[in-house]
Amino acid sequence: MKHISVRVPWHDNGWNSHVCANPRCNTFCKQLPNIVNSKVDCEQLSCGIDWSKLTTKERPACAGENGGFMNYKAYEREFIHIYAWNSDNPHSKLLPTKVMIPAYSALGIPFRYLNMDAQKDLSKEHPEFRPAESAPFGSAWVYNPERLYDVLKWFSSEITEESICVFYCKKGNPIDDEGLRMIVGMGDIVKNCGVQDYETTADYTYPLWEIMFSHSIRPDLKESRGFILPYKEYLELDENIFQGKGLSKIQALDEIKLSLDKFDSSGKIFDELSYGCDFISNHSMLLILEAARRSLEAVIRHGLAGSIEGWQCQLRWIDARIEHVKKQITPFPSFASALKALGIDYGNLIESDLRKKGCGPKDNPWGHFEKLLNKEIKVDSAVYNSSLPTYRISWEGQTSNVRERLITLSRFELESDVIEHFIDDVESDILSNPYLISEWCARNFIEKVSTRTIDLGAFPDPTIQGDNVPVPPFAAESILDTRRLRSLVVERLYSVLTDGDTLVSIKEMEDYLRDIMTEEDKARLPKNILLTHRQFFEVSFDYVPDENPTAIQLKEYYQMEEFLRKVLRERAKRDVKKPTGEDWLSLAMSDKNYDPTNERSQQATEQQAKALEMMDKKRLSVLTGGAGTGKTTVVRSFLCSDKIKAEGVLLLAPTGKARVRLSNMAENVSSKTVAQFLASLGAFDFENMKPRLTEDSRKYSRAKNIIIDECSMLTTDTFHALIMSLDLKFINRIILIGDPYQLPPIGPGRAFSDLCHYLNCDDADANLKSAITYLRTVVRTIASGDSDVLTLASWFSGNKPEKFADEIFWKIESKNLKGDLSVYYWNDEKDLPQILRDAICKELACSDVELPESLKQKIGIDDLKSLESDPAALENLQILAPVINLAWGTYQLNSYLQSWVGNNINRKGDYQEIGTQKIYKNDKVIQLQNILRESYPSKEKYPLSNGQIGFVKSINKGHINVMYVGIPHETFGFRGDKGEDQDAAIELAYAITIHKSQGSDFDTVFVVLPKTGRILSRELIYTALTRAKKRVVLLVQDSIGWLREFTKPQASVLARRNTNLFDYSVRAERLNIPYVEGLIHGTAKKGLFVRSKSEVVIVNQLVNAGVEFEYEQLLEENGHRCIPDFSFETPWGDRIIWEHLGMLVVPEYKASWERKLKFYEEIGYTLGENLFTTCDHENGAIMTEEVEDVIRKIKEQL
Repeated sequence: MKHISVRVPWHDNGWNSHVCANPRCNTFCKQLPNIVNSKVDCEQLSCGIDWSKLTTKERPACAGENGGFMNYKAYEREFIHIYAWNSDNPHSKLLPTKVMIPAYSALGIPFRYLNMDAQKDLSKEHPEFRPAESAPFGSAWVYNPERLYDVLKWFSSEITEESICVFYCKKGNPIDDEGLRMIVGMGDIVKNCGVQDYETTADYTYPLWEIMFSHSIRPDLKESRGFILPYKEYLELDENIFQGKGLSKIQALDEIKLSLDKFDSSGKIFDELSYGCDFISNHSMLLILEAARRSLEAVIRHGLAGSIEGWQCQLRWIDARIEHVKKQITPFPSFASALKALGIDYGNLIESDLRKKGCGPKDNPWGHFEKLLNKEIKVDSAVYNSSLPTYRISWEGQTSNVRERLITLSRFELESDVIEHFIDDVESDILSNPYLISEWCARNFIEKVSTRTIDLGAFPDPTIQGDNVPVPPFAAESILDTRRLRSLVVERLYSVLTDGDTLVSIKEMEDYLRDIMTEEDKARLPKNILLTHRQFFEVSFDYVPDENPTAIQLKEYYQMEEFLRKVLRERAKRDVKKPTGEDWLSLAMSDKNYDPTNERSQQATEQQAKALEMMDKKRLSVLTGGAGTGKTTVVRSFLCSDKIKAEGVLLLAPTGKARVRLSNMAENVSSKTVAQFLASLGAFDFENMKPRLTEDSRKYSRAKNIIIDECSMLTTDTFHALIMSLDLKFINRIILIGDPYQLPPIGPGRAFSDLCHYLNCDDADANLKSAITYLRTVVRTIASGDSDVLTLASWFSGNKPEKFADEIFWKIESKNLKGDLSVYYWNDEKDLPQILRDAICKELACSDVELPESLKQKIGIDDLKSLESDPAALENLQILAPVINLAWGTYQLNSYLQSWVGNNINRKGDYQEIGTQKIYKNDKVIQLQNILRESYPSKEKYPLSNGQIGFVKSINKGHINVMYVGIPHETFGFRGDKGEDQDAAIELAYAITIHKSQGSDFDTVFVVLPKTGRILSRELIYTALTRAKKRVVLLVQDSIGWLREFTKPQASVLARRNTNLFDYSVRAERLNIPYVEGLIHGTAKKGLFVRSKSEVVIVNQLVNAGVEFEYEQLLEENGHRCIPDFSFETPWGDRIIWEHLGMLVVPEYKASWERKLKFYEEIGYTLGENLFTTCDHENGAIMTEEVEDVIRKIKEQL
C-alpha cells in the first residue's frame, strides 16, 4: 500500500467541476502545458457553468488535468491516444474512448515511472517486468504496450482503500507569488478503478495512462473524510475582516497554507509532489498530516471559514490517519538504501523477498538478510542469487562498528549517498547523537533529510518501531532534547540564508522553536535555552557578540564576515605603492558629453575626476551613485589609461548582460561573469549554482586591476569567494561599482551596501572615506533638463530626495508630466491588457491596427538582416513586472505581447515548445542559464549568460536557433523540450521580471505595478524605474497614492536583513526592522523611521522637548501639493513648516530648494516666521545648537 499525490491546476471555484468563475483572470493554471496550449478566451463565455452541461469540446482545458476533482455529479470524458493521428503508428487503430467519471474522482498519470530514463532502475526492482521499448520517433516515454501494462498495473496495485491522496498545485497559485508546491486538500481513496483499455478496431489495444480513483472529500466537513483548505474563502474576504482578527490577509493565508516551508522545505516531499501522480512515503505523509493539523488549528483559531465543528471533525480524521500511517511505517525504512550504499544491488527486491519469507513489517530485516546470505532463507530463481556469495564476503568484511552504523542509519529514511558518507565518516558519533545526520545534511544542502526525518527513527514509538524501539544514548526521549534543538537551529540558520539573513537574534530563534511546537511543548521550553546550553550549542554555531550575546550565526558565515571586514577595511585604508600619475581631470574632460559652459556638467566632471583619482590611488575603492550619475562614464575613462591597461584589467559582473556591457567599454580587456571567473579557478559548484572554495581552488594572478560591476547583486558568500580567489599580494586595485539602493542579492547578506555605508559613516576616518566616491550629479539629463523618471526614482533610493522632488507626485496626479515619464492606470486583471495595449500604441504613436508592425519596428524584428548585424535593437523596448505567475505577471504579459506582435498568427507549425511556452520564429527571448555553447556558423564557443536578450532567427528540425545581443551574426541552437518539469534554457522576453532586468538597461521601459504583492518593496520599484535609458511608462493599479507608501524606510527589503559585516544589524523579533546607519534611521518616536541621519537628530530633539509634530505630512495649497519634512499645528489652526536642507553644495539640490522656497512664499510662508530651515555643514553633520534654536522658536508659537 502506498499513498499518492495528484497534481491539480489552480481553480477559482473550488475544483467543483464547473468552469472557473473568472477564467481570464486565472492565469495560474497555464503552468501546465496541456492547459496553456488549449485554454481559450471562449471559456469566459461559460464561466461558472457545470461541465456536465457542456460538450467535451466546450469544456475548459483543466477538465483533462483534474481541475474538477470535487465533482459532485458524474460526467463523461473522451480519451484520444496522443499517437492515434499517425496512420503509421499501431495506435491509429485505437478509437476515441469514452469513460464515465464518477462523482468525487480524479485521474492520475504516474509520469515518473513511464519515462524511459526510469526503466533501468525500475527493472532492477521488478525484473518480472517485460522489456521497455523506445518509440521509433522522438519521445521520452515507454512505447510498447506490454511494458506499459506492467508499469501501470504495478502502480495501480499499490493504491488501496488504505491510501491517502494528496492534491497539490505545482507552480501557479494566488496564495504565494513564488510558491513551487502547495497542497490544496487531502482525503482517503475509496475506490481504485484500475487500468483501463482503449477501444480498438484491431486485435490489440493499449492502456489508458490515466488511473481513475474516487476519494472521500466532501463539501460538508461533518460528513467528509478529508478536506479542501479554505484558500478560496480567505481570498474572497475583505482585508478589514482579517485586521479585526489582529493580522493581515497575507499573514492569515501564511498560517493556513500547506507549502514546502511547512515541511522543513523537504526536498523529498518536493520530489514526491512533482510528477503528476506519484507515491508518497509513509514518513513524508506523516510530516504532511502533522503540518495539516497545524493548518486546520489556524483555520479554527481564525474562525473565518466553515463551521468550527466541521473543522474539528477533520482534526479527528487527521489524528486517525496519523495513527494509521504510523502502523504502516517500518522501523528500518532505509534498509534497501543501506544495502546499496554497501555496494549490494537489488536492495528493494531483496527487502520485498524477505518480507514474503517471513520478515514482518515491524521486524528487523538485518537478521533476515544474514539468514539469506547464509542460505537459511532461500528465494528460488531470484535474479541476485548468483551474487549472494559476493554480498556475504562484503558484509562479513565490515567491522562491527560499520555494521552497527549501517543498521542505525537504516532507521531513518535516507538515500544511499547520505548513508555512504556516514559509513566512511567514523568520527561522527551518530550512535549517540543521530541528529548529527540532519545537521550535516543542512550544511550540505541535502534537503531530503531534516530534523523531523531523524525524529521518526530516534523517538521510541512502538506504533512505528514495534519491538525495535531505540534506546539511550541513541534515543531521543523529549521534544526538548538539546541534540534535537541544535539540529533545528542549524537548519533554521541555513534556511534564513535564502531570506538574506546571515545571523538571527536569540529571541527570534527561540520564538521560532516555540512556533513549531505544540501548545504543551511551548510551555515546557525553558526561556533562554540557547544561552543556558551554550557550551553544547556552540559546537555547531557561533554566538554574537562573544560576551553577552544576543544573536547566533553559522560558523562559516561568522568567518566570512570576519574575513571580509578585515580585508575590505584594510585595503580601503591603504594606497597603492605607485599610482599611475595620470591627468584624470583631462581624461574626464575629454568625454564627448562634457560641456564647459554648463555648471552641472562642470561639477559632474569634477566628481568623475575625483572618482578616477580615487580608483587610481586606493587598493580598494568603491564607485557608487544613483541612476544616470555617470558610473559607466567613469569606468570608460579609467580604461582609457594606457598605464592602467598595461598593468592588466579584469572586468567582472554577476550577470551576462552586465558582463557584455562592461566588455563594450574597452577593447582587448578580459570580461567574465562572476560564476565563469570562479569556475575557472575551481571555486564554483554548478550543481547548486553557488561558490565553493576547496583545497584545489586556485588564486588569480594575471591582471593587476579587478573591476567588479553591479556589486549590489553579490551575496556575502560570493563576495567572500571572489576576494579569497584573488592573489591579494599581486593585485594592485580592486574597484567595486554599483548602486547600494537596488534590489539586494538573491541570497545571504548585503555586503556591498554594508561596505558603502561603513566607508561613508560619520565615524569613518579620512582614509576610509577617501575610498568611496558617491556620484551625485545626474549627467544623463544635463542636455535635456530635469528627468521626471529620476526624480521619482529618488524617492525610492534610500536617500533624502531633492527639496522640490515631492512635486513629482503632484505632476503625476495632475497629468502634467513631460519628457521621460508617462503614467497610466488600470483597475484589475480585466482591463490591464487593453490599458497596456493603448499605452504602447500611444508611446509608439500608432493606431491599434498599426500596432503589430510598430512593435516589430521598435524591437527590430521587422528587418532581420539589420537585426542580425546589430541585435541591440531588441532592447529598444522592454516590459517589466514584479512576478511571473499572476495575471499581471510576465507569463501572461508575454502571451499578450506575442499575439500583438503577431508572430504566432497563421503559423501553426512554425514553433517549438520549450517548457510551457510555444516559441515562434522572430520571437524575442531571454537566456535562463549560464552555459558555454557552440555557435553557428563560426563553430566558436561563447559563454551565454542568464539574462541575455535575443531573438529566434529560425526553427529547424526541432531546434530553435537564437541570436543574442552582443553576439551578431552567430546563432545558438536549443532543442524543443515540452513540459513544466523541464529546465528551459530560454523563454519569451517581451516581458521579464524586474529581478531579471537587474544589470540591464533599455531605451524605453514599461513597468506594470500592482498595488498588492509580497514581493513589492522600495528597492524593487527603484530598480524598475532605473532600467530605462530614455523613457519609463508606468502602469499603476488604481492610483499613484499607494506608491508613496513604498518610499518610506519601512518598505525597504534591504534594511530588513540581518548582517554583521561592519555594523551589528539584527532584528530582535521577526517583524522588527534592524537599524543600520545609512540604511534605515530609527528615532526616539515609536514606529517613526526617517530618511537621513540629520532628521534623526531633529526628531529626537523634538521628542525630548515634548513638541508634537508630523513627519512628511502632505500639504495642499492652491491646487498644488508638496511634502514638508516636519509640520506643526498652532492652537489657532495654522501650520508651521520645518525643512532640513542636506546637500546645498549640489547644484541640482540647491536649485530644487529654491523652487520649493518660491512655492512656499507664494502660498504665504515666510522664513523665520512660519517656515524654518536647518542645513548640513561641509562635514555632512548638523549643528545641535541650530536645531535647539529652531525648536525654541517653534515652541514659542505653539
